[in-house]
Amino acid sequence: MPVYQASSKSSHPSGVPFGGIGAGKFEILPNGLWNAFTFENNWSQPLLGSEKYPGVLGYHLGISSKPLAGPRRFSKEALLLQTVPVRNCPTVKGIRYEGAFPRARLFYETPGLGLEISLEVFSPWIPGDAKRSSLPAAFFTLRLQNRSGAPVEAGCLFIGRNVSGAWCVGRQNLVEEEKDALHLEFLNRAPGGRDPQQGSLRFSFLKENWRMSFIESWNAVTRNFSFGPENISLEAWEAFVRSGALPNSGSHVTANGENQELCGAVAAHQVLRPGEAKALSFTAAWHFPHHPLGHHYQRDFKDAASVSKYVLPRREAFRRKVEQVEKAVLSFPFPEWFNDALLTNLAPFFASTWYVKDGRFAFYEAPVICPLMGTLDVGFYGSIPLGYFFQELELSQIRQFAEAQRPDGYIPHDLGKNRIDLASNGTTFYLWKDLNPKFILMVYRDFLWSGDRAFLKEMFPHVKHALSWSLSKDDDGNGLPDHEGADQTFDLWEVRGAFAYTSSILLAALLACERMGKQMKDVPFAREARERFGKAKESFEKELWNGKFFGKVCALSQLNGQWYADLLDLGWTADPAKIRKAISHILTHNGEPSRFGLVNSVNPDGSLDASNDHSKNIWSGMNYAFMGLCISQGFPLNKLLREGHKLWNNIVIRQRNAWNLPDTIDSETGEYRFGDSYYRNMAIWSIPIAYAKRDKKTRKILQYLRTVNERH
Repeated sequence: MPVYQASSKSSHPSGVPFGGIGAGKFEILPNGLWNAFTFENNWSQPLLGSEKYPGVLGYHLGISSKPLAGPRRFSKEALLLQTVPVRNCPTVKGIRYEGAFPRARLFYETPGLGLEISLEVFSPWIPGDAKRSSLPAAFFTLRLQNRSGAPVEAGCLFIGRNVSGAWCVGRQNLVEEEKDALHLEFLNRAPGGRDPQQGSLRFSFLKENWRMSFIESWNAVTRNFSFGPENISLEAWEAFVRSGALPNSGSHVTANGENQELCGAVAAHQVLRPGEAKALSFTAAWHFPHHPLGHHYQRDFKDAASVSKYVLPRREAFRRKVEQVEKAVLSFPFPEWFNDALLTNLAPFFASTWYVKDGRFAFYEAPVICPLMGTLDVGFYGSIPLGYFFQELELSQIRQFAEAQRPDGYIPHDLGKNRIDLASNGTTFYLWKDLNPKFILMVYRDFLWSGDRAFLKEMFPHVKHALSWSLSKDDDGNGLPDHEGADQTFDLWEVRGAFAYTSSILLAALLACERMGKQMKDVPFAREARERFGKAKESFEKELWNGKFFGKVCALSQLNGQWYADLLDLGWTADPAKIRKAISHILTHNGEPSRFGLVNSVNPDGSLDASNDHSKNIWSGMNYAFMGLCISQGFPLNKLLREGHKLWNNIVIRQRNAWNLPDTIDSETGEYRFGDSYYRNMAIWSIPIAYAKRDKKTRKILQYLRTVNERH
């Protein structure tokens, strides 16, 4: 798993996201800061820290230790569990951060404190269980062990800030105490429900022999029009340092003017004998119902309190599921770094999804930089684990594209921008030539993996209409679609005439159409698809094959149709010898121009194709698709994973940004260029699916993952 050692000087742009499918998320960074809140229906405008303080100010964890007897090798001390300073509060020396989606563990360096301290945070992500994987909740376990030779009074502190609503006016904090738990909730009492950021966030602390205390509310602003780490009021911290407890003050204050940032806090303390270990367990649960289309979680929960009530008794069951999934993925017969990458690339499930009240689902292409919903040319890659593990969600998304199909048969590029009811044709003014064949292949894939014949029957007319549109874009009668500019997924890459990328995908789509025609007993359609395939294959080999590869330049993606054909057992899209020769040429030449991964395209002489910004750079998802193709074609695993390791090392070690992955990477510098929490990168899951066709252990693990929700 990506492991970081954070200090006061290290930079960490992202952390594991915690939340749920369609429910939004927050992150805890390797430096201990809380950041990137999107659970307030604000996916495209996350609540972020600043350059001065790279986290959400007002969210802090603290610890105190007071020796009660024995040799006084240490004195009473209190520390914030973060490496970034705020005011003059002492912080831990360092943090070891281990992140494996959807869980992170933080181990704190506290020399001289006499306590060994760690924090575990997770949210449930359970293949096959969309309901529990979409819960708006996260679970925390703060573990303390007394490593001194004397009993100590150990204290834990949580400070949170009410950020409910776009405006501070109307915010209110509420403390509720029950026999087994203490709850601190951040609400907004503003009327009308017109603010999508208005809702409630509830932190619930299990008592479990901890003596708890609280401050319900205080204004953390000390200077008007200035709220920063140098002047925030940390009233609870000051009380905690003095006594290890808080005064149990409940003010019931509602913010009724600006420059009011309401914070609240909970403290817990108990005595630890030498060697004794204890854990403070608490949960975050939220309910932000004012999304224009509502949330799926609203079907089961009326407020944050009801979410909390549901999840609290189930935390251990959820932890077991998370551990089972993690253990299974990390046991794939691949190098450790690659199994880490499989887990890490699942982060968009929490960071980039809508799952609305009526059951519709969609992925963002990239929630901040490109907030288009469901983007089909990207989903061709990124929806592979969605279709494999959460079929009901994938069927919902592809159905929406079928419903949005244009009267002439054209399949839209996306479902809308920050909406799913206003589909658009594409990011350029051309009609894209790769969308329809991709839609066809995704429909067949979803049928194959779900076994849902009713779904195929429903989609079949859309498939036929989509194919008809694609065939109409053959201007010269050679059976291949003709491009007229930047009219495919590489929307900065001008192409005229036949292009190996789209042609290869159309060939695979024709094979899928033949299969679907036979399934639906539409013999004429199946026959036509076979005949069209024969003509297109002949032209593909005659016009695009140059003896080394397909096309005028050697594109990494020239055989992505064969990648999908292998994934779905459709057979060959072209002569096998030519396909393998092209793969070998790509392996030899496309990795030469960059030390960070395989570039999108090289010229016939092996030099970097710098004709446009897309051809000359690295696309992570395309790298993963090519690796999947190589594996299905029997190429040695070690060679492929060496190429992939270059890509992963840059992401984890050089960029130190493993959980907010881009689409494109600069081939010269390794820096991220375009995209955030990008959908396409989940194509990495095609690799174990491909390898399972020849490896029994991989096949067994995938079968286990697909049924893990049914296991105890």
